Amino acid sequence: MKEKKLYITFYTSAEAMATEQVCKENNIKIKLVPVPREFSSGCGISVETDPNIKDKLLKLLEDERIEFEDCKEI
Repeated sequence: MKEKKLYITFYTSAEAMATEQVCKENNIKIKLVPVPREFSSGCGISVETDPNIKDKLLKLLEDERIEFEDCKEI
């Protein structure tokens, strides 16, 4: 069985890039990837990461006022 991943999509690529930067600054491991087919996204870039850090990552995005479009585990 394939391991689940957490994907976060964004309205703009600037938000995706800002997420990458703040995650680096906070030692949170993510990867920028094309948006999976299961999503529709405005910018085409998503964050892929371990679902176990979902709460921590969403709190960071809230604190940094980075808007995201959707968040799903697939």
